[in-house]
Amino acid sequence: MELEEKVAKYKELGTQIAELEKEKKLLATEILQYIPKEKKSIQVAGSSVKRVRRLSIKTSLEAAKLYDAVKIEEVVDKEKIKLLYEQGEEIPDVSEIEYIQVSSGAASDDNRR
Repeated sequence: MELEEKVAKYKELGTQIAELEKEKKLLATEILQYIPKEKKSIQVAGSSVKRVRRLSIKTSLEAAKLYDAVKIEEVVDKEKIKLLYEQGEEIPDVSEIEYIQVSSGAASDDNRR
């Protein structure tokens, strides 16, 4: 395979990967709809599908100071922002992200709440 062919194939694979990632993201969104809100995971065809939540904290230092959520080294105290968020405080530039994890085998009882 010549260099031009390799470059063309590389670009083609990049396009295919982007299309597959887009399809995968859509499937994840659809699969989330099947997991009851009160459960952390479900079993499907020998796989454990987990609902995973994490916070995306992009709070600026200035905004974090308003909540006294700044550590001594002048970085956003993400643990404090998370605690405030979980207590219902509305903080700018903090959002919750939800996604799934799929693994083979059965989930432990701890993960099926």
